[in-house]
Amino acid sequence: MKKVLFVILALLSATSCERDNCYSVFSRKYMVSFSCDANVSPYNLVNTPGQFISVRQNSTDGKLHIVDSNGNKYDQELTDLQSRQFSMGLAGLIIGKPTFDNDNMSVWAYDLGCPECDSRNARLSFDAVGIATCSKCQGEWNLNSSGFPTKDSSRPLYRYPVMQNDGMITVAN
Repeated sequence: MKKVLFVILALLSATSCERDNCYSVFSRKYMVSFSCDANVSPYNLVNTPGQFISVRQNSTDGKLHIVDSNGNKYDQELTDLQSRQFSMGLAGLIIGKPTFDNDNMSVWAYDLGCPECDSRNARLSFDAVGIATCSKCQGEWNLNSSGFPTKDSSRPLYRYPVMQNDGMITVAN
């Protein structure tokens, strides 16, 4: 019995890891701090399974640039407080409700930057069925299936934790 217990403890200690070295579904590589009201357009689109929006800050005028999966574009002003607390990861965010691997139907957030190119200038675009494509390397990822690659790409999309409370969505790490 002691040998069995020793073997189990040895295996557990060999497979354990420190917090920073363990695999996590959420990326900590880039900082994110963003909130929106999912009861208000265009953010309300994320309440529908399979629907996604991209959100990024426009470098020329500082406004939020939002695009839905149908290609509709929206621009919104940031308040001074928002702009001081605002951080969008590598290249912006893709926010929506995946239709697969999402038993509790929660909202997920991915980085708008390509994980293969790992560059702010390699933004993803996505279509109405939830396939995200990199403008540089042409890699593809399925937003409806945990952000996993659909061809040639090896890494899944960077994903960030999302909190939901009374219609407010907060993406932060």
